[in-house]
Amino acid sequence: MKINIPKNAFPVIGILIILILMELFAPQPIDWTRSFNEDDKRPFGCFLLRELIEEEFFPEQEFEISREAIFNYPILDSLAPNKNYIFVTDDFSPQKWEIKRLLNLVKNGNQIVIATSNLGKVFSDTIHVQFNSDLEFTDLAVKNARSQNFENPNLKDKNNSKYSKAFDNTSINKFHKDSLIVLGRDNQKRIQLVKIPYGKGNFFISSQPLAFTNYNVVQNKNADYIAGVFSYLPANPIVWDEYYKPLRALRSTSPIVFLLSSPPLKMAYYLLLTCLILVLIFQGKRKQKMIPILKPIPNTTLQFIRTMGRLYYNRKNHKDIALKKIKYLKEFCKSRYHIDLSIDTLNEVSKRSGISLKTLEILFKLINKISNSNNISKEELEDLNSKVDYIYKSGK
Repeated sequence: MKINIPKNAFPVIGILIILILMELFAPQPIDWTRSFNEDDKRPFGCFLLRELIEEEFFPEQEFEISREAIFNYPILDSLAPNKNYIFVTDDFSPQKWEIKRLLNLVKNGNQIVIATSNLGKVFSDTIHVQFNSDLEFTDLAVKNARSQNFENPNLKDKNNSKYSKAFDNTSINKFHKDSLIVLGRDNQKRIQLVKIPYGKGNFFISSQPLAFTNYNVVQNKNADYIAGVFSYLPANPIVWDEYYKPLRALRSTSPIVFLLSSPPLKMAYYLLLTCLILVLIFQGKRKQKMIPILKPIPNTTLQFIRTMGRLYYNRKNHKDIALKKIKYLKEFCKSRYHIDLSIDTLNEVSKRSGISLKTLEILFKLINKISNSNNISKEELEDLNSKVDYIYKSGK
């Protein structure tokens, strides 16, 4: 398809191309959105954590992604194979009926790891663990990077796991001492990781979800801290939660909203719209083959009549022409008024045609004269023609 672009559109297209190139090659700002999604490669996604779990921590175990609420988890009996459930999000606030399902899972021997900045009041009251996210004066005095480490000497790192930027001001400050085991603290001795035995299984609660994101996996030796956390889990199949994520509503509401939430997809979307608008502008005109102008078919009958009339006229046979006109006049009266034209029917013809009887008598007198003559002049023929035309035009 050949695209015809007007010359006056070239400057607009040139400016548009320059703007697109500037946008493509301009340095892109880092997207610090906290998604915690398993396929998100942004700093606060969990793409690298998933790779660690599948390839390093549990390479021989099944990795399952759950996109449903806990309430929709299948009900398993105590004999079902146990699993490790992983929840990494900034806000984990299940409802009462979901908490009941969680407790049953742990009671039957499953392990549940929850890394979050907010547990939700109902769940906090249920497991007797409270988070504190208040900023204290001592936090302002800490100039160096925050860090955390394990209580277990076998897992403890001499240099601690350091977090220069991505570290929430959240810690576990209220709990029942007899109901949990402290596994990790930060450099200010605040509790960051605990284990809560329940039935045959355990809850592992961390108040630092950012410690499990892509940014911290590649920072310093923070991946060793993640490996230490997952070392508490038995070699069971993994269930990775994708339902309790901050961007879940955004992903499930509208495809357009999801496209606009990602800068590359947003750029591609606007580029597509621009191209469509250009196509509509330059290709919107209707295109089809030229329609040829067809000449009307000539009326050969009229040509034949004119030719014959001209032939008779040139031969000066005026009487013959006059007799034919008289004959056509009688045919006209018979077809129009259903009556034969004669001296006896003039009165009836006058009534049906609306032409005065005097006019018809003059015409009929001229007809008799022409019929009884051997030859007639040109003037007599023209006189007859004018009277006959008057009958045609004036009759009803």
